[in-house]
Amino acid sequence: MKKFIITEEEKNNILKMYNVNLLNEDIFSSFIGALSKFARKAITQSEDDLIRAFRTSEVALSKNIDDIVNLSIKSGKIDDIQTLEAKLIHAFDPSGTNPQMAQEQTKKFLNSYAKSKGNTGWKDIRSKAQPSQSGSAAQSNTAGASTSAVRNMFSGNRISNRSFGADTEWSKYIEWDKILNAKNMDDYNKLIAKAIKTGDYSRISSKGFERFGIVNFRDFLKNNITKVNEVIPETGRWSVVFK
Repeated sequence: MKKFIITEEEKNNILKMYNVNLLNEDIFSSFIGALSKFARKAITQSEDDLIRAFRTSEVALSKNIDDIVNLSIKSGKIDDIQTLEAKLIHAFDPSGTNPQMAQEQTKKFLNSYAKSKGNTGWKDIRSKAQPSQSGSAAQSNTAGASTSAVRNMFSGNRISNRSFGADTEWSKYIEWDKILNAKNMDDYNKLIAKAIKTGDYSRISSKGFERFGIVNFRDFLKNNITKVNEVIPETGRWSVVFK
């Protein structure tokens, strides 16, 4: 049997890469477990209460966020920061029925964490992780926390025509003036269901879902479905799982 020989440097690089990936997974796993418990009471707390909690009763949770932030700053990549924002929004609104509330709570939560560390707000930490980003851009991302967050909220979740019904919060954020082939959700659901079934997405508008953090809805729908649970174009019923 031939031996596969690598240099000491190559071995160390492989181990380092493995440990970083393992650390990332462990960090987020422990963080989400703690957050799920804390999120329920965080909603009713003020920013001052949260700042105090991060310095006292929630020190362990704060350290988990420290690890994520430090890794992101060290790598110079915003990915872990965006994943953190997305997981927070999902923790505050697991069903995806009240994105505005989730975004506001996430903003309050992250600003409180940042201030507990001596920053003026979460925008300071975002700027450290992505130095090339302007202060105004960082502020905008912090305030909205929607571009990547809502997109990630869909990830791995079952979304259907009922997610955007008239009795849901999401129905308010669809910009109908940007949608060309339908003027209400019933008609649009029929087009969406037909597109999913036939694979022809030409009648799906690219615009109209920007408030959900989706820049091109046509491409998003076309390229991010991993499972079709139900699709009936005639009635506009559809249910899918997104990547």
